[in-house]
Amino acid sequence: MKRQRDTRSKFFSTASFNELSGTKKIQRDKWWAAFWQYLDENLEAGQIVHRWQKAGCDPRNIAVTIHRYVFGYSNKLFADRKKRKKKTKKVLAAAIRSLRDLENLHRIYEQHADADRFAKERKLLEERLSRITLAFGTKRLGTSRPWTDLAIIEGLVFEATQKPPSAREIVCLIKAGRRAAGQVPDPWEMDPAIIRKGLKNFKKNNPSENGLWTNPSSLLMSNRPAVRRKRR
Repeated sequence: MKRQRDTRSKFFSTASFNELSGTKKIQRDKWWAAFWQYLDENLEAGQIVHRWQKAGCDPRNIAVTIHRYVFGYSNKLFADRKKRKKKTKKVLAAAIRSLRDLENLHRIYEQHADADRFAKERKLLEERLSRITLAFGTKRLGTSRPWTDLAIIEGLVFEATQKPPSAREIVCLIKAGRRAAGQVPDPWEMDPAIIRKGLKNFKKNNPSENGLWTNPSSLLMSNRPAVRRKRR
């Protein structure tokens, strides 16, 4: 799929998208170029997006949403988790020091019952501190399946074609986004049955968010990066 690329990231540089993506401009520009290159080189994924484009679906909206799917939630929550881990370690360490001082002070004055109580509390906090890496591990983020963005992609395609994309087509897009980011897709992301069921359950459990898949274009800003395509 031949095209001339304009990698100016007008949309990617906006505060709104930056808040969702948590990526730097140079990262966004690099991903943007790599994503279109993947579509050029991968016949199946390129034909899918080209077919949607011919029906009137703006491929830039698709790219923006896939970028947010790949980077948005995990990056932002990873940073937040790291910040809270550092703060928690600092608070626990200070509390342990204070309890140790109180324990020693009460032993000096032979108030052994109180000293033992402070010692017990100190050991509990030391145990919690020893588990802090596991408690704030990235595997506990619960962000592996941001169905919101997949629902938006489904809605964007439906707006243009009056037919939702197949789960297999969504899988192809996810793979393109991951490859452009230099990431290996999770096994569940490559399973059309999981994608199909996940989207169905997401829409069923979030009826108040139906604008995501019924009118997604209104949720996206109009100043997207220009991508001029040559018709084949």
